[in-house]
Amino acid sequence: MAAASEGILSDVRVLDLTHAWAGPFATQILADYGAEVIKIEACDRLDMSRFSTWAPDETRPHAYNRGGFFHSLSRNKFGLTLDLKHPQGKDLFKRLAAHSDVVIENFSARVMPSLGLDYAVLQALNPRLIMVSMSGYGTVGPYKDFVAFGEMIEPFAGLSELTGYPDRGPLRLAVAYPDPVAGFHAALATLLALRQRRQTGRGQHIQVPHREPITRMLGEAVLDYAVNGRVQRRVGNRHRAWTPHGCYPCRGEDRWVALAVRSDAEWSAFCRVLEEPDWTRDARFTHGLGRWKHAALLDRYVADRTRAWEAYTLAARLRQAGIPAGAVQTNRDLLSDEHLRFRQAFWMIAHALAGTHPYPAPSTRLTGTPPRLRRPAPNLGEHNAELLRRLLDLSTAELQDLEAKGVIGTTAR
Repeated sequence: MAAASEGILSDVRVLDLTHAWAGPFATQILADYGAEVIKIEACDRLDMSRFSTWAPDETRPHAYNRGGFFHSLSRNKFGLTLDLKHPQGKDLFKRLAAHSDVVIENFSARVMPSLGLDYAVLQALNPRLIMVSMSGYGTVGPYKDFVAFGEMIEPFAGLSELTGYPDRGPLRLAVAYPDPVAGFHAALATLLALRQRRQTGRGQHIQVPHREPITRMLGEAVLDYAVNGRVQRRVGNRHRAWTPHGCYPCRGEDRWVALAVRSDAEWSAFCRVLEEPDWTRDARFTHGLGRWKHAALLDRYVADRTRAWEAYTLAARLRQAGIPAGAVQTNRDLLSDEHLRFRQAFWMIAHALAGTHPYPAPSTRLTGTPPRLRRPAPNLGEHNAELLRRLLDLSTAELQDLEAKGVIGTTAR
């Protein structure tokens, strides 16, 4: 059992071949709890998150070591470069896999077999190895070779069709929501497989198709059609039962409050907070069904009233009255939110090239074995020599030869 100060997963080594958001998010969870996560990239194929959240005027050399999103996802990880298409790079990966616990990859389904690194090959080298594959659609089925990213998975999984307003087309969410959902599923599956390995001594191959965790989360809509033959339609910010429900304008430029009135008792409290204007006594709004039937009219009345309020003040008054409410926050607002600050929801991480900035801290907090910040995200190939010496006992001459051949490196090509 690992010491709490080292992290509860400190005896787990993970070879991380993932890129973008879904896979790196899964391995970030493991790394935050102490796993030795080795982030593997090729000098001619960097993780695309290295090119995200740059400053608008970023033109300095090695800018890919400053990408903000990469620093958020890759803290607590070691950085290694390997060209898996090169025979020596492939051999080094196999040797690392023989001494590792988990391999996680989110290539399309054909990539690992085409590299000669499919699970059957790796398991033969290490029967205890767990492999997690996060391709877009799994390894079987007519879509198995399709490339996928969260932005495209979202509509294809059915989520975009339910997002937006009734009189407009489908909308995407502001973030690639399928990515962290798949990442959480992959992290959970990894922990389950590690526990099963303790009982059997053998690893296994896990598939987390990127599309399916999102489709699974649309169970209500799927069930509605299966049972009632009804295709659900977009409802915007409205709820299928509660009214008023949504985001309403407040005083100031682009300031809003989100609220939900779920019962007649909450409606009465809501009216009192708004100081009971005449329309609150309209018979059409007395009961929930009437409010729902006349939602468009009620929304106009509510919006006219909320415009006079400051968003945070109104949200606080509504919460005091027992009504779920909150000011709609920008990214700037989140960083100054007093509750998030009190809960230390952001870690200040210093990096020699990227500077010191706040990044979202883990959303899970184990009181006995909390996650810890151990190191910032790695520069490209930062730990090549350290890892290959420590794990594979390579000499300085061997490392120099590998770099000369382009198998490893610290500069993008």
